[in-house]
Amino acid sequence: MMKRTTIVDVATAAGVSVATVSRVLNGGAVRPDTAARVWDAANRLDYTPNALTKSIFAGRSSTIGVLIDDLNSPFYLDLMRGIDEVADANGSLVMFANTFRHSGREVAQVQTMDEQRVRGLVVTTGESTDERARKMAARGTPCVVVARSVEEPAPNLHSVALDNIAAGRLIAEHLVSCGRRTVGVIISMKRPSQFYRVEGLRQGLSEAGLPLPEEAVLLVNDNEHVDDAVHGLLERCSSLDAIVCLSGRRTVAVHSALVALGLAIPDDIGFLTMDDFAWAPALGVTVIAQPSYLMGQKAAELIIESPPVPEQLTFQPELIARTSCGEKG
Repeated sequence: MMKRTTIVDVATAAGVSVATVSRVLNGGAVRPDTAARVWDAANRLDYTPNALTKSIFAGRSSTIGVLIDDLNSPFYLDLMRGIDEVADANGSLVMFANTFRHSGREVAQVQTMDEQRVRGLVVTTGESTDERARKMAARGTPCVVVARSVEEPAPNLHSVALDNIAAGRLIAEHLVSCGRRTVGVIISMKRPSQFYRVEGLRQGLSEAGLPLPEEAVLLVNDNEHVDDAVHGLLERCSSLDAIVCLSGRRTVAVHSALVALGLAIPDDIGFLTMDDFAWAPALGVTVIAQPSYLMGQKAAELIIESPPVPEQLTFQPELIARTSCGEKG
């Protein structure tokens, strides 16, 4: 097995001290002829600096930690791409961890990221991680919460979120324009984003003189119970002419449940969901899209730039109209 070249080997080959090699590799002030000898030796010996050692001396690694709570949601793919591109452009790696929406795992993963002395932390989890993220931020590690805002954010603790009330109002406006009058709603998990979307939807429907009663909103925690939820909505209201799915991770299950019942979309029932996905154009599904790629970029930029004053960035949703609600024209 070939022995890995060390900084001592480079120093010996260049005829200088280890400290001098370290200064050259880290951009310190060294005479040009000395720096040239060091770089020549490093290149000849194919020397690779030890990032772990550098992080020990710096007190922090160059890695950005990212906690994803559920990779089944289409929202996260572009979010991760945005984070990774900004990190790469700024000399950082990204450490992704999927928590599977398990609160105990979420807290443990944040602790692991803290122990690894990450450059910064991006979390998409629920409030279970807030206390530890606040502690990390207080110790100087920039942290960004994605998909929700943070109450009374501490220094170095930022958030990147969608205007969820605006998303709900967009849904209401579109359904009304398509002639839909009786709406059923599927939400997933008890997340503030879901409830704000319902609030916006209810506001928009109310302005059009249409109700959204509490019994028309069903919480579904997993895809296995989606069929029962869709059945329940249809049984409660025989005049139901639209179903809205306010969670991208439930889209396929809700769409499949409607098709399995023999309901034609949009002739028998309208369907609208959150988050665009690869098959949406082929299926004609109308969606409310989040700018997840841009949100990922901004989250990573907050880590890189590390403003001490907490920033709470809010992004606007976009309605992508196709055919699933019986769009006119």
